[in-house]
Amino acid sequence: MRGLPTMSVQVRSAAVRSAAAGWSRWSTRRAVVGSSLVVLVLVLVLLPSRIWPFVVDGISDGSIYSLAAIGLVLTYKTSGIFNFAIGAQAAASAYLFYTFRDTEHWPWPIAAIGALLVVGVVGSAVLERIAFWLSDAPPIMRVVATIGMLVLIQSVLTGAYGQATIPFKAFLPTGAFHIGGVAVSASQIIVTVLAVAATAGLYVFFKTHRVGVAMQALVDDPDLLALEATNPVIIRRYAWAIGSSFVSISGMLIAPLLGIDVDQMLLLYITAFGAAALGFFSSLPITFGAAIGIGIAMNVMSYGFAGQSITLVSELYTQVPFITLALALLFIPRRRFVERGERRVRRLPPIRPIPSEMMVSGGVAAVVIALLLPALVGQADLNQYTTGLGFAIVLGSLGLLLWTSGQISLCQMAFAAVGATTFAHAEHAGLPWAIALLLGGLIAVPIGALAAIPSFRLSGIYLAVATFGLGLLLQNLVYTTFVMFGSEDFQTVTRPSLPGLHLSTDEGYFYVSLAVAVLCAAAIVVIRRTRLGRLLRGLADSPAALEAHAANTRVTRLYVFCIAAFMAGIGGAIISGVTRNASGQTTGAFGYFNSIAIVAVLAFCWRRPILSPLVAAFVFEVIKIYKPFNDSLVLKYEGVAFGLLALGVAVFPAIRVHTRAEGERTSLRLGESPVASRRTRLVPTEVFR
Repeated sequence: MRGLPTMSVQVRSAAVRSAAAGWSRWSTRRAVVGSSLVVLVLVLVLLPSRIWPFVVDGISDGSIYSLAAIGLVLTYKTSGIFNFAIGAQAAASAYLFYTFRDTEHWPWPIAAIGALLVVGVVGSAVLERIAFWLSDAPPIMRVVATIGMLVLIQSVLTGAYGQATIPFKAFLPTGAFHIGGVAVSASQIIVTVLAVAATAGLYVFFKTHRVGVAMQALVDDPDLLALEATNPVIIRRYAWAIGSSFVSISGMLIAPLLGIDVDQMLLLYITAFGAAALGFFSSLPITFGAAIGIGIAMNVMSYGFAGQSITLVSELYTQVPFITLALALLFIPRRRFVERGERRVRRLPPIRPIPSEMMVSGGVAAVVIALLLPALVGQADLNQYTTGLGFAIVLGSLGLLLWTSGQISLCQMAFAAVGATTFAHAEHAGLPWAIALLLGGLIAVPIGALAAIPSFRLSGIYLAVATFGLGLLLQNLVYTTFVMFGSEDFQTVTRPSLPGLHLSTDEGYFYVSLAVAVLCAAAIVVIRRTRLGRLLRGLADSPAALEAHAANTRVTRLYVFCIAAFMAGIGGAIISGVTRNASGQTTGAFGYFNSIAIVAVLAFCWRRPILSPLVAAFVFEVIKIYKPFNDSLVLKYEGVAFGLLALGVAVFPAIRVHTRAEGERTSLRLGESPVASRRTRLVPTEVFR
């Protein structure tokens, strides 16, 4: 009993120290935010008067971006699902608003409410169910599910409305008045006030309201939340409805500025990713301020760099969101990026090895069929199979990252683009075809090492976002430079030529591509059977356990990214040789959209290291030449099928797990008590007779 006062004093002193530490952190954060605001005010005051109109435009644009960023942060905080499809959601809202107002001739307030109800309420109900099923899914499956939703929505919208930009007339008041000599429109004030009020209201709601507090506790332990007499399902629905409504409103507000174009909105809403990263994917006020800052920086830089003869400089302002995203993920302390729901994540089942005899016989059969393929398919279709072989190499490198090492990469086609352009430049310099091909793979290795740097400190969703940002940065900033596709966004390539062999023909080039694909497949098999392969599987299973056995996980991550980049570069060179040219256009083979689409395709083609890339390449590139897949309607909505399959492969295992768990809980509720059931199982009934 004498020890109790001492323990009480110790507990009290620990509480005091904890409170002091918390106050110190709050004071430090408040000081940083305050000093940042002071610096921002001073910078704005010292700006020349001619810059102020661009600052005003930046504040208005940033306010729109902030609504999407806050919606992204809200849904991530409450579900652990990083919604890659917010750009498609915003586009869907804008298209529906256009349909209701301009086609059906509804009054614009009614049209806006209708679009908000469809996307923000009905759509959020679908997303909430997906988020529930994925609450304990591995990070890769969460990424695949949201990518599947992105592909699905994008395909539906482009199929229904076409790919051309639809002009959208303003619906808010357009009258302007002057403040200090700067013209400010009424619509800009309305948008800014709306964003400020929404952010402040949501922040207060999170801090003070019981439902807001419950939303923050939802993702980590919904069962514990249920013990507090709070329904986790209702809370999750509230969160997704609010987040989706924010994204929906932002899509309607930005449509009058740029028109409605789903592909452009997919890129534009990366701004929300950068703002959310600066806000640690958690803080609503910092996210709002970051979005405003990005908007101001883009508008001011567009004015400052206008008229520059160098395209890289004149278009640099468009890359501010991607640069912001990359810098935030590289330099913000790792502890700020909390993996939401990490404690509940279940692991993917291990890949069962195929017996060596079956692997050898299957490989020989596949090679024999491939050798006979030119005689089995028409000459016009052979090039499609050759392109499929190139994509099979790229998908094989992606599978090495995803399924063997557990690393998520959304920039694989950027590696392929580097390989293709290096191959083209090497050929133009007079190097032999084989040397140029090898050089294309080798030059992609440093880019793979660059992509590996975020993996040293990030994993899961954050690594996916980092690699996605890297791929976009390469496409938008480097593709058009002389080191890659050039200002014409185009490079010509040639096929191999040897005396006495017709390798430059379609049939000859198919056999060359087949030989390269077989070598890459053999390399993957060898890697998986070596010590590096065992390290990669250990990295996917438990990096902490691997480090406990004195393995350097950073070096392992570096190796796998470099190997994957090398193979993807080889695959890119093979793809470019089919059409004898390579293009960096967004809609081309090396566009950013293919980098995320191939992840979705590979996901629903199992997790086999060799078989899955072959099947995925056939589904992604070859199947479209056969009926009924070559039908115009099917081609128009092919993304719908890809999206549904990606959602299925991510969601169905989770549904099975949740259904089994719910059945067990129901049987316990309807049957005996758990104690009685356990006693009956452990003690034979004859003992009590």
